[in-house]
Amino acid sequence: MGDPLAALTPVAGDVPGEVPGGGSDGVAGGVGGGVGGEATASAAGRDGPADLLGEGTAWRVGELADLSGLTVRTLHHYDDVGLLRPDRTDAGHRVYRRAHVERLYRISVLRRFGVSLEGIGAALDDPAWSLDGALRAHLVDLEEQVLRMGRLLHRLAAEPSAGGGDVDVCRRLLAVLDDTAVAPTEPLRRVAVLVYADLQAAHRHLVDVFGLDPGPLHRDAAGTVVHGEVRTADGVVMLHRVAPEWRLASPAALGAATGMLVVTVRDVDAHHAAVVARGGTVTYPPADQPYGVREYGALGPEGEPWSFWSPIPSGAEEASPEGGR
Repeated sequence: MGDPLAALTPVAGDVPGEVPGGGSDGVAGGVGGGVGGEATASAAGRDGPADLLGEGTAWRVGELADLSGLTVRTLHHYDDVGLLRPDRTDAGHRVYRRAHVERLYRISVLRRFGVSLEGIGAALDDPAWSLDGALRAHLVDLEEQVLRMGRLLHRLAAEPSAGGGDVDVCRRLLAVLDDTAVAPTEPLRRVAVLVYADLQAAHRHLVDVFGLDPGPLHRDAAGTVVHGEVRTADGVVMLHRVAPEWRLASPAALGAATGMLVVTVRDVDAHHAAVVARGGTVTYPPADQPYGVREYGALGPEGEPWSFWSPIPSGAEEASPEGGR
């Protein structure tokens, strides 16, 4: 894992008034800072952390605060809420060992993604926890927040700025908040699913030729890829195995496709040139379309159609109908 402390990044906001790398309430953090009678010896002249328990490396709370960039108060808070419980000396002082530092590393990673302390505790205490699973769950929460904030923005923009007493204003604001609630059954995002006979080859083509971001490949016990993902800026494309039991077949076997994926890119002409340079098969070159985009087509890894487009800037020349779908 390397040095876990090297990757710790402080995240303000866990404790009111905290300042990363220092104490709070007028108490200095870091080496020698200490809080609540837990004064720590200076690390000057020492090569490394103390062997406080006679069982190998251990850090005092002030030393760990100094090394991690967190505050002593934050580490105390993590202890109080049960998120990071250190060992104790006979005198009752907190000491942290390697396992605590590794857990602190995971806490810091999840905090950087905005996961709440409660959510972090539940995730790390789950025997089946994985970073990928935790981030997926957090992604759903973020998408719900984005949807709610978008509604709030539009409702507030539509509210008349003038008039009304305090009661009327409060009623309107409460109505806005009620309307921004997200129902448990409400769709949050779409996920495209594409079926391929060779998932590994399809994954490679979509990443290497089309320039999509690579996601994970999942294998069965025999090492065969049974599921994959690639990503665009706004979502996930799942790669599914051929599954006759679900009537899922590769377009290569069907000789036709019943759907296609359209991807918005920043510069469609540059993307087209890159796909051609990488050996991709283009079905029609970039052309302005009457529906307000400049678009080109290409074949995917098993012969299925893809389209890539960029919106035509407002005020551009009248779109040409040549080419395209």
